[in-house]
Amino acid sequence: MYLNAKHKELVKLSIVIFVGFVFVHQLSSITPVIAQSVLKNNLSSDNPFSKLHEIKMAAVELPDGHTAYKMLEYKIIDNENQTKDITSRYSDLPTIPGPTIIMTEGDKAKLTLVNEIGRGAVSLHTHGVHYTITSDGSLKMSNKVSDQGATPKQSYTYVWTAAEGTRGSWPFHDHTFGKGSAGMNINGVETNGLFSTVIVNPANGKVDALVNGIPKEVNVEDIDKDFVLFVTDDAFWGIEIDNKNNNKHTPLWVNPTLVALKNDLVRFHIQSVGTDFHHFVIDDYKWLKPGTHETTNTEKIGPLENHVFTISADKNTSYYDKMPVHLLSGMKGKFQVIANDTTAATTSTSSIPGPSPYMQDTSKDRINSTSVPAPSPIMQDTTSNNGEISLVGSVGSE
Repeated sequence: MYLNAKHKELVKLSIVIFVGFVFVHQLSSITPVIAQSVLKNNLSSDNPFSKLHEIKMAAVELPDGHTAYKMLEYKIIDNENQTKDITSRYSDLPTIPGPTIIMTEGDKAKLTLVNEIGRGAVSLHTHGVHYTITSDGSLKMSNKVSDQGATPKQSYTYVWTAAEGTRGSWPFHDHTFGKGSAGMNINGVETNGLFSTVIVNPANGKVDALVNGIPKEVNVEDIDKDFVLFVTDDAFWGIEIDNKNNNKHTPLWVNPTLVALKNDLVRFHIQSVGTDFHHFVIDDYKWLKPGTHETTNTEKIGPLENHVFTISADKNTSYYDKMPVHLLSGMKGKFQVIANDTTAATTSTSSIPGPSPYMQDTSKDRINSTSVPAPSPIMQDTTSNNGEISLVGSVGSE
């Protein structure tokens, strides 16, 4: 049928209006779906129980010159907006390594750092987990955006995401604090004590383990203890997390004796700071190489590298750095396994701390508090040095 030009324009306009109406209608129906999808991805791609970790920590200078992180407040908010305060799991004193952060794939952490050192700018720079450039924890001269450290007058907040694929254990450390008053050393002074670990558990709640010599997949919730050992250039620094005792975090200081019950599942988190390379060994034990069913009894670890494995506690032994220069300097400790029988009920299963930096507050109440075991605030066996306090790492502790 013939249409004149005016009729053609009317037909085109009608078609445009109709198509526009259909598009708007469809868009209104899919927009909520898109929004829900984006919101879900912001929380977690795989973990329906993702949580927000709201953490406040301080950086502190110890009387002997070491620097350390201290937990001030730790709250976990679940996806139903229920809040759980877990601050009491941590020591109320500064510790080396600093407080261990434990997340699950899909979780987010908002960490606020306070500078109690009184000078410079101190930060949190993490490995492994995800963050934007404003949470890098470095200086503007490095990140080209901003200075991202906490000053004595202003705290700084970092946001980390334990995204899918970030499972494992990762070091975090200072990246801004300098030894001078200006605090402009780009590498920070992490080797002086400002270092710790963020553990990211798998969303499915399972990890590989070597149990009585057999490779198995075990539930994270069945792990009895986590041992965090930082390998520095002259000592092991440790933390024990007792998952069967309200997930209590205990500082173990230098070259500690690690203690577990026979057949306990224990997970080792070996981290490294400093500039040296190390050969970590546990005598008479083997463990799985990450992602395989191959076993090993030693691991070469370089600066800021990490190694995680889970085993069943079976026998008394020692752990140490096989590198001769480090072994001779005393980088070794014991792994003590207690028979799981009637004697275990009367025997402490807590690990035994090694020497620690000297703490000025040596009052009875502080030393015997639940935060720090009695042997740890002062270096042990100082009588042979005429009462002088030895520098940490200068003597070995078996």
